[in-house]
Amino acid sequence: MNVLRLSWAACAAAVALAACSGGHPGGAGQPSPKATNPVSFPMFDGAEVLSARTWRETISSRPGVADSALLSQGAGTYDGHDVVAGTQALMPSLETWLHDLDAHPPDGYTSALSGNGVDAVRDHTRDLGIDFAVFERSENGKKHGVVVLAVDPQTLDQKAGPMLGMIGKFKSLPQTFRDSIDGQAKKQTGFTVTELTNENSPIGAAIAALDELRTFGGRGIVVIDATKQ
Repeated sequence: MNVLRLSWAACAAAVALAACSGGHPGGAGQPSPKATNPVSFPMFDGAEVLSARTWRETISSRPGVADSALLSQGAGTYDGHDVVAGTQALMPSLETWLHDLDAHPPDGYTSALSGNGVDAVRDHTRDLGIDFAVFERSENGKKHGVVVLAVDPQTLDQKAGPMLGMIGKFKSLPQTFRDSIDGQAKKQTGFTVTELTNENSPIGAAIAALDELRTFGGRGIVVIDATKQ
């Protein structure tokens, strides 16, 4: 499995560990005036769009692992969106939907994940209450990536409550403690907690938005896309 595909897996794992940790959207995105889906990618039938943001991020060096899935082409400016939708459908239905999408991608898209390593990540994230699929296509000569996640906030709270609480309090810890936690997290997952709590990054903004699903009271679909300009 190549580096790009590994980074997509790390992205999904990052969201699985940090989803529903709370927070507010970062400066990288601005709330849409109406909750409509700006991403031209299929949404789960009947899902209600709760929020949608557009963002622009300029990076001057290689992005952190948690964002490398969306910012995989290195230095430059990226435009994208993150969309959060709610549904009362149960996770088995959402997992079946994702499996069908992965097996039969929308026109123009290809599945960007494969291999035993991905299966292991998905087994772990499903146990925590999240499943994912990743796609890419060429758009006007540019690579366009989309990650789609199905999230069960209640299961996440039950299975990963202490971890989510730690992430929520991470910014208030002394720098020495944060460095130690970052080091441990990077060894175990390939990304740092600092990367997850950076609300001025696309992934950080999307993670912060997932708190809406607790208020909604059901399961969620999260769609994140990006294209380098």
